[in-house]
Amino acid sequence: MAEQQIIVKRSEEDDHDSHHGGGWKVAYADFMTAMMAFFLLLWILNAADEDKLKGIAEYFTPVLLTEGGGGPNVLNGDLLEASGRLVGGADPAKEPPEFPTFGQEDPLKVFDSRLRYEDSPDVVVEYSDEPAPAPAPVEAGAQSESGAAAGMTAEGVDAETATQVAAAAEALAAQEAALDAVEREIAAAVATRSEFDGLSRNLRIDRTERGLLVQIVDDAGQSMFTSGSARIAPRTRALIEAIGGAIADMPNAVEISGHTDAVPFANSAAYDNWELSSDRANATRRVLVAAGLDPLRVQRVTGMADTAPLVRDPEAPENRRISVLLLAP
Repeated sequence: MAEQQIIVKRSEEDDHDSHHGGGWKVAYADFMTAMMAFFLLLWILNAADEDKLKGIAEYFTPVLLTEGGGGPNVLNGDLLEASGRLVGGADPAKEPPEFPTFGQEDPLKVFDSRLRYEDSPDVVVEYSDEPAPAPAPVEAGAQSESGAAAGMTAEGVDAETATQVAAAAEALAAQEAALDAVEREIAAAVATRSEFDGLSRNLRIDRTERGLLVQIVDDAGQSMFTSGSARIAPRTRALIEAIGGAIADMPNAVEISGHTDAVPFANSAAYDNWELSSDRANATRRVLVAAGLDPLRVQRVTGMADTAPLVRDPEAPENRRISVLLLAP
């Protein structure tokens, strides 16, 4: 049996860590504390509203400074605001010193370090013993003259506006009176002239937003035009002439429109309700012009066919009508 070889292994203890000690732990703890404080500050700024931020900013903004001399105020000195105005006890003959105004216009700017050091990294406080110049007095005469001029201008504008409003109201009243006169004249002609007996139910006069609307309407027993044509019946012609005479002296523009019922023509390819309503409206225009209406006042002549029925039944005779609209100015 071979002799067993004995191996001896030597190991050396490494004291590398013991050379440095535990100082790094203190530095690391300080770093973590600073980071915690930093993130805590960020959280407070994010959670605080604008009023609280302004309060914090004003806390770090100098608002009270003292200047020599004994007194009953803070630190036995006189109080000065950051703007330099005396609060009490100081000599009023001296001009208040100028102090930095950073953070007073907008206290939140104290949190922006870029604004604090953008123009100058140093804050210089200067004091001066020279009294502040007194403001120039305003002459009473000049002040009264400027006030009087402003008053006259305002009164002039108000008077001009009142005059314009009064003139517009007067013109509107005159226009309403003229339309009332036209309505009474047409109604009186229908009521007094024998040739219009029985036509009162065929005449409709209404006030609309656009003006005075006069309509000559068919009914079951009375047709204003020959059936299916634009030939005006004699009594209808006389009624249109009476309407033309009543509105001849008016300055208002006139619109004329013809309307039919929904009964179609037997041969609508040759002639239909559109052409019939247009022909009847144009025939009415000719009679009105012959009665004294200035043709330049006719603004529109329109054939509406059966698109604007007067009653719900589309084939009712009342839908066959002529409309004369005296437009409001």
